[in-house]
Amino acid sequence: MACKRCGGLIVKESVYDREGSSQLVLMDRCLQCGNIEDPVSARNRSQSPVPPSQKSKARRIPDHPRTPLEMAEG
Repeated sequence: MACKRCGGLIVKESVYDREGSSQLVLMDRCLQCGNIEDPVSARNRSQSPVPPSQKSKARRIPDHPRTPLEMAEG
């Protein structure tokens, strides 16, 4: 199976519920990018889709008044 994000190899994993219960949860994890798909995540993504304008937006790095060289010099 291929990852939806990067095309990497997906492996099946059984992990315990995060709240300390003894319930095992089956999930898919990508060995390349670490993307995790479990039933809860899949359901949440299907209920609140990301607008197309937000999918390809890169995170903007804010401008800094000083250059890295000026900051290193003190």
